[in-house]
Amino acid sequence: MTGGNILANILDYLDWRGDVPFSADPFNEIDGLILSQFCYVPLEGVVSSSFSEHITIPDAFRKYNADGVEKKLRILTFEQDNLLFRKLAESRRFRGTTLCGYVSIVEHSEEIQFSALTYHLCDGSGFIAFRGTDGTVVGWKEDFNLSFMQQTSGQQKAICYLNEAFADDGELAIRLGGHSKGGNFAIYSSLFCDEEVRHRITNIYSYDGPGFRDEIIESDIYKKMLPRIRSYIPQVSIVGMLLGSGSDPKIVKNSAIGIKQHFSYNWELKRNRFLLADRLKKSGNVINKAISGLLEDFSDTDRQIFSEALFEILKAPDKETLKEISKLRSYPALIKAFSKLRPEQQAVLKEAVKKIAQGGTGALFKSQ
Repeated sequence: MTGGNILANILDYLDWRGDVPFSADPFNEIDGLILSQFCYVPLEGVVSSSFSEHITIPDAFRKYNADGVEKKLRILTFEQDNLLFRKLAESRRFRGTTLCGYVSIVEHSEEIQFSALTYHLCDGSGFIAFRGTDGTVVGWKEDFNLSFMQQTSGQQKAICYLNEAFADDGELAIRLGGHSKGGNFAIYSSLFCDEEVRHRITNIYSYDGPGFRDEIIESDIYKKMLPRIRSYIPQVSIVGMLLGSGSDPKIVKNSAIGIKQHFSYNWELKRNRFLLADRLKKSGNVINKAISGLLEDFSDTDRQIFSEALFEILKAPDKETLKEISKLRSYPALIKAFSKLRPEQQAVLKEAVKKIAQGGTGALFKSQ
């Protein structure tokens, strides 16, 4: 371990423990976060969409060209993800892992952003990682849709993907995981997949993933799967505190400030376990109460109006990612779009902003 104030993350884990095979140290929660984060790497042309065509991580890394990745596919963690890829390829622990079934879909008309990757590990198990929100406007729209829709298009695709991935693998043990929205997809797909697949699922890992509507949490199948679910959130959690979970997630210590705690590379660990905190930071509690209050006070209809109004505005600058929209030159289009909203949309949007502001918007950027 390092000393002083140097904090360990998943990249350090691969430096220190990447030479330890699964036969010596079984699969753990850190491995789950690594595989859930790795599926953010754009693997078009590198990993086949077929579940029968496998490629090892070292061979995939040799085939991968980071410089050739389109700019719109480069999310905030792009450079760190490339480094993660290299370390995985060099590690004894993961170099024998094979990849298959890579899919990445963004469909604006269906409001869906879905991506998944299947791993076959050296311990004889399978792991599916569902990608979280990638920074596209349509991706974030689906996050909001979770609050009022019975089932999103992404959740439906996750079920189909899981059923197909391991349909012909007999008794192969299966783990599922995902960061952010990917964690929601991992849990949701386990609830509604084919029974012959479900009984082989040993663990489901959700890393700061949004929860579920009450009818899901209160269902018999959710209660049956709950002992297999492993949920983790940072000390300041926004995405992971959306909706309910029916259990208390483990709170992971974090080296970042505010909303940056969501990113996997800021999660602290020691050896093969996360460093845990007893409670959320004060700012995390403020954010949680603000978001919870908004959802509780709004009906499904109001939630839908709020979501559609917000994203009607965000579509106005004709940009695909929130990173592009956040630039100053987009502001006039955003303001104009708000003025064109229907009166009921403006009213709900103003009320939502008011509630969040009362809860303490400044907490998003505070560390304590």
